[in-house]
Amino acid sequence: MRLSPWQITRIVELARQQFGQKVQVWLFGSRTDDQRQGGDIDLLVETDHPVDNRMLAAARLDAALQIALGEQKFDILLVDPYTEPQPIHKIARHEGIELTVLQDPEPLRLRALLETVRREAGWLLRAERRLFAYPLDRDWFTRLEQDDAAAETLEAFVSRFARLQDNLGDKLLPACLRALAERTGSALDNLNRAEKLGLLWSARDWLAARTLRNRMVHDYQPTPDELIQALQAARQLIPRFIETYNRINQQLAASLAMGDNWPAPLET
Repeated sequence: MRLSPWQITRIVELARQQFGQKVQVWLFGSRTDDQRQGGDIDLLVETDHPVDNRMLAAARLDAALQIALGEQKFDILLVDPYTEPQPIHKIARHEGIELTVLQDPEPLRLRALLETVRREAGWLLRAERRLFAYPLDRDWFTRLEQDDAAAETLEAFVSRFARLQDNLGDKLLPACLRALAERTGSALDNLNRAEKLGLLWSARDWLAARTLRNRMVHDYQPTPDELIQALQAARQLIPRFIETYNRINQQLAASLAMGDNWPAPLET
């Protein structure tokens, strides 16, 4: 879905201001497809009480949305108890995403975290392919001082490895535990609990990955063999990170009954 959590919140807030708390709002059309770009924001807005002039009411909501979200094209279908059913209404409800369900802040926050981690995992996988496209040996290590491209590729891999682990372990994992009504505590407590629940393959290896991060930082001037071994070990852990993300994703989707409206799992 190509709407940010903030945009979803504002759309639902404005619909509720105009039509009451029981209004239902679906996003349908091209904006539900993450692979496409641009497109109108197509909304089906359904209220349980009659509206005197549906065209005027829809136009007023359109204006309020443009003021709040910036000038862009909205296509609003307003349905009240006296609206004659149309095939497009059924399509919007069946194939669209109900934004008023997502308005619960916790699912929104979890979805945003999942999307962030998923995006960072993709960046890490691209950096991995570039870094390991050629043999990592002593000649490669020596060239780092003069080869800006090689040094930047190394930096991208290390920083993305660290960022993925931080967001996955320090943000998404405890958020998942809370959503599952599990007790959270220190970082170590959370890791151990996640391992017991089958979300994390090994708390010990997770902590070892943090140590590897220090070994991969070139500022510490590791020996060629130390750096190369650390990079190879980190590479072996990437599928484990993705496995953990997918397990958390699957568990949250089942627990929150989000179905197809949830981010897709990752592939290595």
